[in-house]
Amino acid sequence: MINKSNQVGLFSAICIGIGSIIGSGWLFASYYAAKFAGPIAVASWIIGAIISLVIALLLAEVATMFPENGLFSRLLTISHNRDIGFIIAISNWLAIVMVIPSEAVATIQYLGNIFPNIANKIFIDDGLTTLGSISAICIMLIYALLNYWGIRSLTKSNNIITSIKIFIPILTGLIIMKSAFHIDNFTSYKSTIAPYGIDKAFSSIVTCGIFYAFCGFNMITVFARELKNPQKNIPIALCSAIIICLIIYLLLQISFIGGVNPQSVAKGWNNLHFTSPFAELSILLGINWLSIVLYADAALSPSGTGIIYLGSGARMINAMAEDKQTFKWFAPIHPHYNISRASLLFTLFCCCIAVLFFANWQKIIIVATVFRLISCIAVPVAFCKLRFTKSDYKREFILPAGEFFSMSCFILLSYLFLNTSTRAILFTILVIISFFCIYCITFYGLNLTKIFRAIKSSWTIFAYLMTILLLDYFKEHHLITNSYLETLLFMSISLIYYQLFKHQKDYSNKHG
Repeated sequence: MINKSNQVGLFSAICIGIGSIIGSGWLFASYYAAKFAGPIAVASWIIGAIISLVIALLLAEVATMFPENGLFSRLLTISHNRDIGFIIAISNWLAIVMVIPSEAVATIQYLGNIFPNIANKIFIDDGLTTLGSISAICIMLIYALLNYWGIRSLTKSNNIITSIKIFIPILTGLIIMKSAFHIDNFTSYKSTIAPYGIDKAFSSIVTCGIFYAFCGFNMITVFARELKNPQKNIPIALCSAIIICLIIYLLLQISFIGGVNPQSVAKGWNNLHFTSPFAELSILLGINWLSIVLYADAALSPSGTGIIYLGSGARMINAMAEDKQTFKWFAPIHPHYNISRASLLFTLFCCCIAVLFFANWQKIIIVATVFRLISCIAVPVAFCKLRFTKSDYKREFILPAGEFFSMSCFILLSYLFLNTSTRAILFTILVIISFFCIYCITFYGLNLTKIFRAIKSSWTIFAYLMTILLLDYFKEHHLITNSYLETLLFMSISLIYYQLFKHQKDYSNKHG
């Protein structure tokens, strides 16, 4: 039973979304996108926001049908079956586990930039030292303590942090635009806004952290059961968080492109080199006080995101336990604080392990993005399945032309997959297969019949990932030179898998 006095309202729900979206990404993504794609990066943010908004609207319909904690991780468990649902749940959880230490590492890195003597002790060759790892773990312990006493403690701290996280990026963009804005920068290099090709507008969404920067909106549904009036507040909060963050990101991207020295642009966008982009740009423009504010916020913004992600990671493990996808001792919820403290401590432990193995911010983000793409695929898949199997189910929010948006979203997400690296996809597949083997052995023992049924109940996701891996390999090594043939092949395969997911059967409940 949820303690209603601990439920939170619409404002806090929007703050959870914005607080999860605006993390360390806003400090880097504009720079990397400009360096990789040039001024066309502005379009990348718009495309990324549209994709995120479609996912959010699809998710909103499902969330208002099933306002449950950890919904994002249990989507296919609800729409399909427990076996295929586990794969999405563990992918989503692993994405969160990878993001939490990245935020802590970002905080440590920025503090190191302020104190160069300390930086030499916590970083060696762009990786954390033992002292750096211990410092990151200490920061994550603070994240855990703020979550330990429940969502009201979390939202009180997050509402304040989020207000600051909104104000400082807006202030940064406006100050830079007022101090120096060279409109010619948008077309001066090669006389075009897309000097490296229009296709970079799509690939930069994945490679430059744009998709990663938007993905936090789903955290609103993680806390669905703890929100007041979820049927109304979830759709509003999801859309509001994305639109607000899009405005902020566009302001930052435009101000960065316009604020760079035209002489640097003349050498090519890919020749830019910044360690702390906006802070260094502020110093070059003579706005030293803004750089100080940015360094301070660089420690705060990642921490706000880390706090939310650790709480959501714990709730996802709790939701998996309720679905009998992981151990039962993660299921009990504290009667007053509405959180499984066992799940919280386990998630924290895994984050600490991740710091030891991935002591580099960029390496963590690449893997986290691939896991996030897999979990986002579950949204259109669950949506189309529920429209197919539960057409008469009561829906508080119905997305117009839902089937069209669902199919379009699935194709777009699949295309984003093709812009990641083959190595990252292969690593992700191997990790998921390993966890799935542990899951089968744990819950089905040595019963080969039940294990075989679990594979049959989830074969589509494995086949889809292997096909994406193959297509990505072809694309990365230019094995298909005809662009029309490549597009036709991709579209055909995407539509086939969309239908296969829609009609995936559940074999786990059969007797014998």
